[in-house]
Amino acid sequence: MKKGHIMILSAAAVTAAVLLCSAFAKPVTVQADSDDHKDRLITVTASAEVSVVPDKAEITVGVRTEQKEARAAQDENTKIVNQVIALLKERGVDDKSIRTSGYNMYPRYDYEHDEAIIGYNVETTLTIKDQEISEVGTVLSECVEAGATSIHNINYFCSTYSEAYEEALTMAVAKSREKAEVLAKAAGKEVRDVVSITEGYQNNASEYSNVRMEAKAADAMDVSIMPGETSITANVTVSYRMR
Repeated sequence: MKKGHIMILSAAAVTAAVLLCSAFAKPVTVQADSDDHKDRLITVTASAEVSVVPDKAEITVGVRTEQKEARAAQDENTKIVNQVIALLKERGVDDKSIRTSGYNMYPRYDYEHDEAIIGYNVETTLTIKDQEISEVGTVLSECVEAGATSIHNINYFCSTYSEAYEEALTMAVAKSREKAEVLAKAAGKEVRDVVSITEGYQNNASEYSNVRMEAKAADAMDVSIMPGETSITANVTVSYRMR
């Protein structure tokens, strides 16, 4: 019995030795650190802005009428609105540039006598777009003379927005290169080619200001309009390869 045990143990020892030798006999592949072979990237963000003077405007004027009867208030309001539209067309304003942007009718109450209805107010708003900045003051004054009772908004726009934005984009990319070179130099590297460019948020509304004022017929005169400057900004994120 003891010999049998010795034989079994010896066979097991031999098998283990063979397996161990086989393992060391197989070629071993060591995966070297490949970081040195990877492209080193540097990513920067940059922005640039171009100042422009708006040359187009969109204006909104209102006509409000008051009468004891609703129909009378509507009729008077329609008459004055038509006068304003006729004046605009005489000035050469295209039909597609004139839009009825609001219409409202509401009763007037006598709050001292049981809130009885004592009349009606009707208000129509007209929005006129594509106006030259140099003509806005005259247009506003003539609208008031024709019966407009309020000037609600003046929005300024730039017709050369696309060209100015492209210029700002070009400047932003150039700035990103300058920033990348400074950072790369500090790290002892050199900037090579561009890997990717991502455009940032673009505000293409180009709205400069929103002005509200009340106009009265007695104050009808050429209004001086000064739109000032507006800034068009471009933002980019650029990744460069370094070496």
